[in-house]
Amino acid sequence: MVTMIQLELKKMLIPPIALVLILMILAVNGIVLLLNSEGNIVNLQDIEMQRVEQSQYAGEINENWSNVIQEKLKRNRENPDNLMTETEKAQVRQEYLQRGYTQEYIDKMDNNNFLKPELLNSLSYNILQDAQYFAGFYNHAQQFSDNQGAYYRSVFDGKKGEDLASKAEAMYGYLAQDYIAHYNYNLGWHKLNFMQSMMPFTVGLFLIVTIATIFSREYSQKTDSLLLSTKYGKSRLIYAKLLAAFILAVGFWLTVQVVNLLVTARLFGLQGGETFVQDWVVNSSPFAFTQLTNYIVVSVVSFIGLICFTSVIVLVSAKTKSSFVSILISSVVLLFPVMISIPNVDGVVGSLMGESMLFMPVRILIATNHFTFFRAYYIGGNVVLMQWAVTIVAVFAAVFMVTIAFRTFKRHQVEN
Repeated sequence: MVTMIQLELKKMLIPPIALVLILMILAVNGIVLLLNSEGNIVNLQDIEMQRVEQSQYAGEINENWSNVIQEKLKRNRENPDNLMTETEKAQVRQEYLQRGYTQEYIDKMDNNNFLKPELLNSLSYNILQDAQYFAGFYNHAQQFSDNQGAYYRSVFDGKKGEDLASKAEAMYGYLAQDYIAHYNYNLGWHKLNFMQSMMPFTVGLFLIVTIATIFSREYSQKTDSLLLSTKYGKSRLIYAKLLAAFILAVGFWLTVQVVNLLVTARLFGLQGGETFVQDWVVNSSPFAFTQLTNYIVVSVVSFIGLICFTSVIVLVSAKTKSSFVSILISSVVLLFPVMISIPNVDGVVGSLMGESMLFMPVRILIATNHFTFFRAYYIGGNVVLMQWAVTIVAVFAAVFMVTIAFRTFKRHQVEN
């Protein structure tokens, strides 16, 4: 069996296109790792300055911590050296008048409106403002608890609405009342999170090109019937093909994950693993995850998405007679959900489209977005979180698709 698996791996990797693709994907992945959020090459000195500045405020977010931040901001805003001259202030007031503000409003403007651009654009001041925003972490969590509870009670009647509302309130309520949030420099973890969004165009693209022909190649080259005469037998050969496909998928996924982790650790550092993940704008996660636990959970779900993604490719390959058609169909089915924008459709159709996207293999391969908001289903009188529903469905779907692929190719051989 080992020899058969090795042979199948060679058949997938030896073609020049596979080798070129590996190099191209790793090169593109490496380039993205070297870019900052503005799309420029990272400057290690800038990263170190940000790390040092943010590390000053590392610690639990509590009343004392918030007071320290407020006091530092107050001193910055009251420092005469940070304020505009009277002439510049007059110009600012005139600009506000021209924009339609009343004289009463302008007379009440405080120092925040007259800070020098040098201060407003400084790293230290921006980090203080960032810290000030996150001082409201618990208030944001409570607001989400209240809003989500009200939403589910208004949308769903009776026990269903009450149970869904209670679950949302409990999860966000824990963040608001019992969870201890930590602030610190954590740029490396944000980079790792971003790199997950590249998975369809690195791991996904590689798997489509290499695995999509695993069965269809035999059809197109007319070698499928010949396989019947081998000493290994039909079932063992198919098992070898399937194992080779999944070994290749897992191996390349692990390679990309390890490269991302090592390069990110070197460039950005992995400090701040204990910090929270919510920003309450894009990420309103109800889970009490730290950056470290979030990375672990996302990696586990991404791995399940990888298995499901690979299963779709294997099934398409077993069902199609042409390698080109197999690659084309796999590309459309798997990459389409991340290459289009979902139209904003109201009603049942819009709801079904939105929900179905959560269960797409490529979305599960990315995995990060699944943990940025609260979503739950009411099944059999129980509240089931969307994240666990997606994971369970992906596992069963993968088993089902692999089974169908196995039987399809085996039945084809028998018919020949």
